[in-house]
Amino acid sequence: MKVREVMSANPFTLPPNASVGAAAVALAESKVGGCPVVDANGRVLGMLTELSILEALKTQHKELKMLMPAEISFGVSFVEIVQTREAASAFADVGNWPIERIMTRDVASVSPEDDIERVIHIMVRQKVHRVPVLEKGRLVGIVTRTDILKGFFRTL
Repeated sequence: MKVREVMSANPFTLPPNASVGAAAVALAESKVGGCPVVDANGRVLGMLTELSILEALKTQHKELKMLMPAEISFGVSFVEIVQTREAASAFADVGNWPIERIMTRDVASVSPEDDIERVIHIMVRQKVHRVPVLEKGRLVGIVTRTDILKGFFRTL
């Protein structure tokens, strides 16, 4: 089975200068968990996922505190303190960032003529849910895990 048989043509995309806040809304409204980030010529610059956005929020951060000898019995030690911020506060920090700041830049891609096994290999090896489909360096589609499963069940 070839990629062209299961891919979704004309996938939802975002430009690199879209804000994280606008991108989060756009992904939710489009009912997709991620999308290619493309330039004006349709070249893939990266991938943005819901996970990328959640990782950028980082509602927890860690600090190290040095324990002085009076607090311990021998030597100097460190203890890790986890501090939690409100999610709204975290989103206020990153909501205006351009998505190019948080997108994944090293993106594997396939061509419409590749065998579907190549896509499966990329998805499993890189633990991704979607792979862009390029033709002559330009985005022509996307293959998701769901597309692959639907493709296999159509052949039964």
